[in-house]
Amino acid sequence: MKKIYLFVLSAIILCSNLLNAQNDSVPFFNTLRMEVRADFEYHHLMTTTAMLPLTHDDNTYGFKGRYFNIHVGGNFTKSLSYYFRQRIVANPGSNSFFDNTDFLYLNYAINKNWSLRVGKEALAVGGFEYDAPPIDVLFWSYYWDNFYCFQLAAGVKFQSNDGKNAIIAQVGNSPYLHYGSPFKNSLLSYNLFWSGDFGPFHTLYSFNMFQRDKQGHFMNYIALGNKLAFDRWDIYVDFIHRTTSPKRIMKDFGVIACANFYINPYFNLFIKGAYEQNHDQVEYNNFIETGDIWDCLAVPGQTYTYGGLGFEYRPKRCTDIRIHGFVADFCTRNFHHESESTVLVNNSRNDNITANVGISWFIDIMKYINKKLK
Repeated sequence: MKKIYLFVLSAIILCSNLLNAQNDSVPFFNTLRMEVRADFEYHHLMTTTAMLPLTHDDNTYGFKGRYFNIHVGGNFTKSLSYYFRQRIVANPGSNSFFDNTDFLYLNYAINKNWSLRVGKEALAVGGFEYDAPPIDVLFWSYYWDNFYCFQLAAGVKFQSNDGKNAIIAQVGNSPYLHYGSPFKNSLLSYNLFWSGDFGPFHTLYSFNMFQRDKQGHFMNYIALGNKLAFDRWDIYVDFIHRTTSPKRIMKDFGVIACANFYINPYFNLFIKGAYEQNHDQVEYNNFIETGDIWDCLAVPGQTYTYGGLGFEYRPKRCTDIRIHGFVADFCTRNFHHESESTVLVNNSRNDNITANVGISWFIDIMKYINKKLK
C-alpha cells in the first residue's frame, strides 16, 4: 500500500516537472494547498422591543464545517501567472459552482512596476478586515458578512521600485450582483486602491463607485484602513463611509478596530470591535415606501455594534494546525420613523452572544509531497 502511495505522489511530481519544462523552467504549480475549518458555536439570542418591554431568549449550538478551500497557482511563462481558489459547499442548489469561486484570474507582469490582471477576484476595496482571508476572520462586522466582493473584473497595477506602495485601478461587476440578485448584468463598479508600507505604519485605502441599479445610480464608498505593526503586537482601525448622495455625509458609516498581542510565535490574543450605522433618512423613507434598499451592506434605520475577545494557537510541532476560540456580542438596534419628526427613534434590540471554539488545518500539498518523497 505504501508503494502505491509513493508511486502516486511520484507521478504527480513528475507531471509537474514535465509541465515546468515546457514553460521555460517556471513553476507551473507554486501553490497547491487546501484549507479546512470547523467550529463549535453556542449562540444566546435576546430580542427586546421598546413598545413591549419583554425579552425573548433563545439558545442554539452545534458543530459546523465552515470552510473547505482549494488553492492552485503558478506560472504559464515568466510573465504570465494564474491563481485559483474554490470554496467547496456541502449543499449546492441555491449557488452555482462559480458563485463559490473566489479567485480565478490571469496576471501579466509587463515589467517590474506594471501588471495587468483579468478574471474573478476580490474587488479592490480598502480596509484590513476586508483584506484578510475569510478563513482567518473569526468574527466579523455586518458589512463584511454582506459584501459580495468576489466579482469578475479587470485591473491595472502600478508598484513602486521598492515594492512598498501600490496603486490599482479596476473595473468590475458591482457587488450588487450576486446569486440572489434580480440583476445579472449591466451593473459595474469603478475602484481606485492604494496600499502603502511606511515601516510600522501600513495603509489600505480605496475610493469606489458601485452601480446599484440599471438607472445608473451609484453608491459611493470610501475605505480607509490604517495599521500599526510591531514584533509583539499590532492594531488596525478601518473607517468606511458610504453614501448615495454627497448631501448625506456621515449618515451611513462603520468603524472596525482589532488589536493582536503575540505572546510567542505560536499564541495570539486579540480584541476586536466595531460600530456601524445606516441612518440615512432619505433612504429609510424610500425603503418604507418601496422596500428598495439602496445600500446593500447595511439596512436603513439600523445600528450595529459588536465586540469580543479571542485567541489563536498553533502547536509548535505542527504549525499547520490552528486552534481558535472567542466570545463576542453582536448587537443590532432597529429604528422606526416618527411621523411628526425626522428623527430615528429606538424601536428594538437584538443581541447575539456567541461562544466559539474551532480548529483549522492548512495543508500545503506541495510541501507534503516533497517531504514524503525525500
